[in-house]
Amino acid sequence: MSHAAPPPDSDAATAGPTSPARDPVFEGAARGAAPTSAARALLRRKARPVRRAVLASDMHLAGDEPEGVARACDLLLRARDEQVDAIFLLGDVFRAWLGTASLSDPGLRPFLDALADATAHDVRVVLVHGNHDFMLGAELGALGVEVVPRALDVACGGRRVRLLHGDAFCTLDVGYHRLHRVLRHPVVEGVFRRMPARALRRMADALLHGASRTTSAKPLSRMDIVDDAVREVFAEGVDVVVCGHVHRARDARLAHPGGEGRLVVLADFETRGSHAWWREGEIELVPDDATLACSRPPVVAIDGPAGSGKSTVARRLAERLGWLRLDSGALYRAVTLCARREGLALDDAAALGALAARLDLRFDPSGHVLLDGRPIADAELRSPAVSAAVSPVSAAPGVRAALLDAQRQVAWMGRGLVADGRDMATVVFPDAVLSVFLDARPEVRAARRLAQGSGEGRSLGQVEAALLERDERDRSRAAAPLAVAEGAWVLDTSEMTVDEVVERLAERVQERLRSLSRGHPAIR
Repeated sequence: MSHAAPPPDSDAATAGPTSPARDPVFEGAARGAAPTSAARALLRRKARPVRRAVLASDMHLAGDEPEGVARACDLLLRARDEQVDAIFLLGDVFRAWLGTASLSDPGLRPFLDALADATAHDVRVVLVHGNHDFMLGAELGALGVEVVPRALDVACGGRRVRLLHGDAFCTLDVGYHRLHRVLRHPVVEGVFRRMPARALRRMADALLHGASRTTSAKPLSRMDIVDDAVREVFAEGVDVVVCGHVHRARDARLAHPGGEGRLVVLADFETRGSHAWWREGEIELVPDDATLACSRPPVVAIDGPAGSGKSTVARRLAERLGWLRLDSGALYRAVTLCARREGLALDDAAALGALAARLDLRFDPSGHVLLDGRPIADAELRSPAVSAAVSPVSAAPGVRAALLDAQRQVAWMGRGLVADGRDMATVVFPDAVLSVFLDARPEVRAARRLAQGSGEGRSLGQVEAALLERDERDRSRAAAPLAVAEGAWVLDTSEMTVDEVVERLAERVQERLRSLSRGHPAIR
C-alpha cells in the first residue's frame, strides 16, 4: 500500500475546488450556461501567478471562542497589509465545520466576513480539508473561497509546491485513518448533513472529546509525519511540501532518489500563531508569533525544598481553583525509572540527557505521566529506589532541557495551572501570575517525609540528614538550582496546616487575578 499523500485536485499548475458541480460559482458552467461574474473572478484568481501569499494551519476556530476568531482576523488583516494575492489555509481552520449551522454562527461571522472581504479585493483564498473540518464544502463558495478536499499544487519560484493538511503523511497512526475513512464516507457525511443543528453540534463535541482523549494516550512517534511518505510525493516531481496537522514546526531537507525536497511543517496557529510567508518565490516559516499566539491560561508556580508541603498544597490548591496541576517531579522520576531500567550510571550526565531527549514523556489531562502514551504506575514513580536516585538525575542539564517543553505544554490544557517543583518560577514559568516559595524548618520537613515513607531513612535523624544533603545538591547544581525567584512570596509552612496554606494561597491568587484584570502592577 502506498504511503504517499492523496493526489492533488489539479488542473496543470493549480487545483480546483472540491467539485465544480457542487460549488455555486460553477453551477452555471455545469449546466452549460455562461459563467457568472463570481465564477469568472475565481477562475481569474486561480490562473494568476502567486507572488505573495500567507499560509496557516490548525486555527481550530469556534464561535464560542471570540479571542481565537479575532486573532485569525488579525492574520488576514496583516496579509492585506502585505498585499498578498493568495491566502492558503491548510486544514482544521475550524474546530468543527457544521455546514449551514456554522455559517449562521454569529461567533464565526467576523472571520467569514474577512474571507469574503479578501476575495472581494481579488485575493485568492483556498481552504484545504483537515480532520476537523472535512465537511467544509460549497457553503463557502458564495464567499468566493475555493475548497480543496485533498491537496493543491501551485508554482512558487519555478518550483512545484504541494499544499495539504498533512495527516496523510502520518501513516503509522492507523486508528486515526480508520476513523476518518468512516467519517468521510459519503453515506456518513450525508447523514451528518441531514441532522438537526443541535444534534450535529452534540455529535461534533462528542467526537472532538473522544479524539482528545485518544490523542493524549498515543505516543508522539505514532502520530508524527513519516518522512518516507513525504519522499513519495517528491518522487512525483514535487519540490516543496507545506503542511500542518502535527502542531510542531519543522523546516527540513529530505534526500530522495531524484534529489532533495523541502518539507515545511506549520505549527498550530491556534496556540502559537504559527504561519508562513510566500514572497517572490521563497517560503519563510514563522514557528511562533507572540503577537498572534493564544493568551496562555494563568499559572501559579510553587517552588521549595523536599518536605515543604508543596506537592500536597499544589494538589489541593488546583482542586480548589478547578485548575490542572503539574507535578514536575513526576517527570524526573520517570526519567530516573527508565535510567535504572537501562542500567545507566547516575553520574553520567550526557547519557541521562540523551535518554530524556528520546523518551516520549507527557502528561494526560488528569495529571498522570505517560510514557509512550501509557500511564506509569504511581507505585513505580514513588518507590524508595527511585526516590533515592532522582536528585542526581534531575541535576543533569540535558535532562532538564529535554523536559522543559513537556512541562510548559501542560499550561495549555486547562483553565489554569498550579505547577510545583524546584525551578517552576525561576526557569519553567518565570512569567507566572503568582510565584511562591514554600519552606519549613529541616526537622519539620524531615518528619513529613518520614511519615510519607519516602525511603530516605528509617529515623528522623537519618531523613533530616538526607534532606539537608539533597538541599545542598539542589542549591549548588549548575542547571536550574533551587532558589527563590525574584519577587516570589516566601511562605514558611512549619506552623501551618495544609488547609491554612491553601486558604492563604487561594486568596492571593484571586487577588492577583483581580489585579491583572484591572491592569494594576503585580501583587506579590
